[in-house]
Amino acid sequence: MLANHMKLFFLVSLGALLVAIILAAWGFPKIVSKQIQKNIQLDNTSVMFEKWRKLPMPLDFKVYVFNVTNPEEVNNGAKPILAEVGPYVYKEYRERTVLGYGDNDTIRYSLKKNFIFDDTESGALTEDDELTVINFSYMAAILSVQEMMPSLTGMINQALEEFFSELRDPFLRVKVRDLFFDGIYVNCAGNHSALGLICGKLRTEAPPTMRPSEDGKGFYFSMFSHMNRTESGPYDMVRGTEDVNELGHIVAYKGKSFMPHWGGDKYCGQLNGSDASIFPPIDENNVPKRLYIFEPEVCRSMFASFVEKTTIFNMTAYHYAISRDVLAAKSANPENKCFCKKNWSANHDGCLLMGVLNLMPCQDAPAIASLPHFYLASEELLEYFGGGINPDKEKHDTYIFLDPVTGVVLKGLRRLQFNIELRKIESVPQLANVRTGLFPLLWLEEGATLPDSVVDELKGSHKLLSYVEAARWILLVMSLVATTVSAVALARSGALPMWPRNSNSVSFILNPNPPVIDVNKVH
Repeated sequence: MLANHMKLFFLVSLGALLVAIILAAWGFPKIVSKQIQKNIQLDNTSVMFEKWRKLPMPLDFKVYVFNVTNPEEVNNGAKPILAEVGPYVYKEYRERTVLGYGDNDTIRYSLKKNFIFDDTESGALTEDDELTVINFSYMAAILSVQEMMPSLTGMINQALEEFFSELRDPFLRVKVRDLFFDGIYVNCAGNHSALGLICGKLRTEAPPTMRPSEDGKGFYFSMFSHMNRTESGPYDMVRGTEDVNELGHIVAYKGKSFMPHWGGDKYCGQLNGSDASIFPPIDENNVPKRLYIFEPEVCRSMFASFVEKTTIFNMTAYHYAISRDVLAAKSANPENKCFCKKNWSANHDGCLLMGVLNLMPCQDAPAIASLPHFYLASEELLEYFGGGINPDKEKHDTYIFLDPVTGVVLKGLRRLQFNIELRKIESVPQLANVRTGLFPLLWLEEGATLPDSVVDELKGSHKLLSYVEAARWILLVMSLVATTVSAVALARSGALPMWPRNSNSVSFILNPNPPVIDVNKVH
């Protein structure tokens, strides 16, 4: 009877062990993965959805301006000496409007940004500060004319002298608020015949940095007011309800799945990566070497390369940072050849220099993007200045720290600088004596660190997962112990014929002093 009970105990514990092995190897990971997916997918029932739709905290939007300290000397051929002024800090609030759901597990949305000046974080700096900066819109206009109709540059410049008030050189003396958001007035009410052509082109093309004046007699130029006035998009993003590894992937922008600005090239025109708000979880056994992020401001996807596995907020994080390859010249990264436009320096391979990107195909203006202070760019760019340009990895790098479990951005900063060529043009009095070179206007830093409330929520989720992980192995160990105990008990019960009940029955092979048996002994 006891043997039967032991057999039943052994079979039950063996079955439990098999179940525990299956749960430990497959069941628990599958359950955890499904639960994580349920919480982070872009579905209105998920924990993540509302935080994605309306960012729970504002981003810090910081602007650093390059103030020209020697404009008169530059006008006479001297090297520019710049003084960085900033940061001017704005709180950037983000909210998405869901426009619908599409095929292939996608969600369509538009993004609205709202910027509010932060007096406290800006310190002694105010929006009423007056600075001397490169006249970005003037140089964009004159360079465009020089490219298309060089013989008419002098005549068009006469019209631009009416268009821009007090146009005595390529520099602008301006208040910060007007440069950033309020706008610098440019005049369309003049007598020059070419002025009508200039203003007509602006009305037709409606560049985002130019907004019409209320009286219709001019425009206001500003760097960022369009971001406060209009929504960007629409974007089509993978929701991650079917495949969590595709979560956050942008598959279309403004209805296009391909960026046509770069001549139809498959590499430069590919639209991939996230909008930097959400990423899929990271498999620790298959950590991606690159994270792609779609940047609509530059009409392309860019990538950050894996740096290291580290710790932030006492949580494991994966650190990615922008690498030299992203804005490399085609000699250093041949795949970048499709981003080339033209040769404006005799010292390189026919493309723009290392570390810069021509935005003309994207913005229809001869702007040049780079990292701040030409970080990771060619030394040739630095030689143009007499001072004020000092690239520094700590100050000018772009990076992101991700939680591998949820894909949440724990900390990240995006930094980008806008430049324009200051070109010597002898037929233009304002440019007749300047040195030709790439001139920076300002650079941006956009990002945030998670607030304590969100960090605590993440830590709580991680703690719960650690409990589940502990339960997984405790169950396996308990099942293993129960199976071992039941097997020993079953053997000792005599139900297993190979287990002896009497120690005298041990084989003489195992006995070091076997008894001598006298086969001739008479009984």
